[in-house]
Amino acid sequence: MAVTLIACRAVTRTFGVGRRRRTALDQCNLSAGPGEIVGVVGPNGAGKTTLLRLLAGELMASSGEVLVGSHRAGTRAARRTVGYAPDPPVAPQELTGGEWLTYLAGQRSPSPQERLRRVGWAVELGELGSFLGRRIATYSRGMAQRLALAAAAVLQAGVLVLDEVLAGVDPLVQRHLRAHIARLARGGVCVVIASHDLAALERLATRVLVLWEGRGVADVYTAELMRERVAELALGGSALGRAQRLLARYPAGVRTGQGVAIPLIGGLSVEEILAAAREERLAVAGSRVRYQALEDILVRAAAAEASRR
Repeated sequence: MAVTLIACRAVTRTFGVGRRRRTALDQCNLSAGPGEIVGVVGPNGAGKTTLLRLLAGELMASSGEVLVGSHRAGTRAARRTVGYAPDPPVAPQELTGGEWLTYLAGQRSPSPQERLRRVGWAVELGELGSFLGRRIATYSRGMAQRLALAAAAVLQAGVLVLDEVLAGVDPLVQRHLRAHIARLARGGVCVVIASHDLAALERLATRVLVLWEGRGVADVYTAELMRERVAELALGGSALGRAQRLLARYPAGVRTGQGVAIPLIGGLSVEEILAAAREERLAVAGSRVRYQALEDILVRAAAAEASRR
């Protein structure tokens, strides 16, 4: 039987009362085990941070069940299983990065040698280097994000919950951070990471949960993205304004800035789509076939939501 480290079952979280009541998460489901890296994506207000705070035990579900390990999220046992890096990062501004990590390591280990080992390991993970002795108040956003990752990891918990730790860092550092996070997962850590950087998650995550207005609208394995292709057609002249004719034939397709993008599913070929465009008297300025990306899934979710209203 597969081991489950996190489980959200029909989780709903609301805020406010009466007319001000709003639903941040609506019947959300998610489960993951050791070694999985689950990306959480969606537009602002989709419920990403709410989900992460529920897993970290900072919020309680209005209904449904949130488990970390075999413990209810928010209990002392569950909190000891989770390392949480919030966005924006939270750390005492008057301390240095080294002092903050040493303090956190001391919460889990009374041994000076073990604390030193944990801090050194976390410093390497966060690519903190020479910044360790500087006061946290002087850190840039990128440095604060790296410290947040190190602070979550120094606890050496079985579950890491990371909110935008890849934001605000330069590309080379981000590459190192992704490599370190992947290494933790290979060691059995379950990682849940929310990010607007879809390209980074395509490289890092094993699975991606797409949230839209609090609902989970897709849960895909990133490896499957490379198995599905998308045909992009650039439409010239007045044809761009008549793209809906083509999309009426292929409901899975969406409009783009230059034309349409249509998934090649169910044996559909780009030649068939081009033939359909000719039948609709649409001038095709160019076409290409590429692999599906997370952006396609988000765009389709937006289109489905717009048609539902």
